[in-house]
Amino acid sequence: MAIFERSRLTVPALPSYNSIRQSVTITGNEQRKGLGLAALSAIAFAAMALLVRILADSGFTPLQIMTWRGGVQAVCSLGACAALKVNPFKVHMGWEKFKWVAVRAVFGVIGHLLYYTALAKLSMGVATVLFFTNPIFTAILAHWMLDETFTKDQRWLMFIALFGIGLVVVPLSPLTLLGIGISKWSICALLGAVSVALAYVSIRIAGPRVHPLVHVVYFSLVAGVGSALLAWIQGESWHMPNNTAAEWTVVLGIGICAFLAQYLMGAGLLLANAGPVVTMRNSNIVMSFILDAVIYHTRPSASSAIGAIIITVCLFKMVQLL
Repeated sequence: MAIFERSRLTVPALPSYNSIRQSVTITGNEQRKGLGLAALSAIAFAAMALLVRILADSGFTPLQIMTWRGGVQAVCSLGACAALKVNPFKVHMGWEKFKWVAVRAVFGVIGHLLYYTALAKLSMGVATVLFFTNPIFTAILAHWMLDETFTKDQRWLMFIALFGIGLVVVPLSPLTLLGIGISKWSICALLGAVSVALAYVSIRIAGPRVHPLVHVVYFSLVAGVGSALLAWIQGESWHMPNNTAAEWTVVLGIGICAFLAQYLMGAGLLLANAGPVVTMRNSNIVMSFILDAVIYHTRPSASSAIGAIIITVCLFKMVQLL
């Protein structure tokens, strides 16, 4: 709680950040462009989730998957920085900005590690829909820490979407409201959602002068180095990909898809408010259920399908309210 209290007091004290917020007016077209980038990010993220599930089924641990992802993503992001002449190691605005780049990296990695842990134990659709409750937490934190607009209609839409998520997770089970029947893997996914929400808000606090690629580079470095170090401390037996093109393609694909998902998400957050952008990216919930059905032949129940429809309708309504 202390970190939230400090950040809430610190943000108004940053004149450079406030001047940027006052001088840059987010237009409707920019909002829609930001949401479009978030939708593309959702596609890349859904592909990454499928590849993570494939590696988990092959014996890779969440820390090992994150290490491979971080390494490949670091190469992609540093290459993009070189092509666009962005220096990721020279963050303007001093420590007040850089600390939020660091917060975004650390909490983003923690959130995705928790998601990978859930993804290895739950069905892909259920793990994803739990993890992507993060728009609720993102909108609340963005309203609290950044004073972003959070209208009554938006709140109702988010609560309705949350009801749809409940139908998907434990169909027609009122005991879920009391916390009964929720596994520890489900709790992992929900804690991951909270962690990632703070990471998304940190992008907004860092501001538009921090290039989206800078966030991706530092996330990649923390993911690769930090996860490898934790795996070594825990004494994990390292699992190398088989000497086949197929498995190496999966390993490389995770990093590439993650890079695209993060870069597009970061760019979208600079063009539109955090709550709507993160909510739009939740469209990959539906994609995950489709991939689950096609690849793993998992058929959702009728109430799960209704929940997915409710979530989708809320997403489109959110766009209309912009």
